[in-house]
Amino acid sequence: MDDQATMQAGEKPRRPAFLNRFWMVFVQPGKLFESLGRNPAWFPITLLVAVATGAILSFIPFELMEEQMRARGFGSGDVDAARGFAKGLMVAGTIIFLPIMTLVVSAVTYVIFVFMRGDEATYRQHLCVVAHAGIISLAGAAITLPLQIRAGDLELALSLGTFAPFLPDGFLLTFLNVMPLFQLWAIAVTGIGLAVLDPRRSAGSTIAVLMVLQVIVALACAGFVTAVSPTF
Repeated sequence: MDDQATMQAGEKPRRPAFLNRFWMVFVQPGKLFESLGRNPAWFPITLLVAVATGAILSFIPFELMEEQMRARGFGSGDVDAARGFAKGLMVAGTIIFLPIMTLVVSAVTYVIFVFMRGDEATYRQHLCVVAHAGIISLAGAAITLPLQIRAGDLELALSLGTFAPFLPDGFLLTFLNVMPLFQLWAIAVTGIGLAVLDPRRSAGSTIAVLMVLQVIVALACAGFVTAVSPTF
């Protein structure tokens, strides 16, 4: 009743408290995006996720980065030259890259669901949903990095491939490894949020479309890695 009166008065409804959104996106995504859909916000949460992700990556020991660089064919001179700025460059790149990706992914979902499917939503609403789903990916980075450091392997991922250690190296295992569990979770949350924006749409159908897109991207990545890798 209060929200209806507020809308009739031409005022935007109050958003959930900033910190509350961090747990709501995990346990009450529908309720979160129902509130944010009427008063969307995206940049503060995008910036926070980007900075927090960069901060998490700053804990990677350079020795581990050095091992990965040598494994990729970098010489000793390249490794020594990178010692002073590699980590800072990676952190800065992450902080710049993630907001750009939020804009790009939101543009893709906007084209698919608004222009092609006919949903009633704004680009700002899509930005809001994608930005808040990034909290799931941030949690994934916070959980995965300690496991990578302990295993001494920055390519270690909590993915569908984690459940198929019996598979030999090749296309199928690579495909499963580029399907991270937290990314799939973020996709599901995004689907819930985008469906909330238009009451005519179901979360299931929206999530299905996003999952198909993820599968297409994973197939392309696996195909490229398989084609260029001399070990396959």
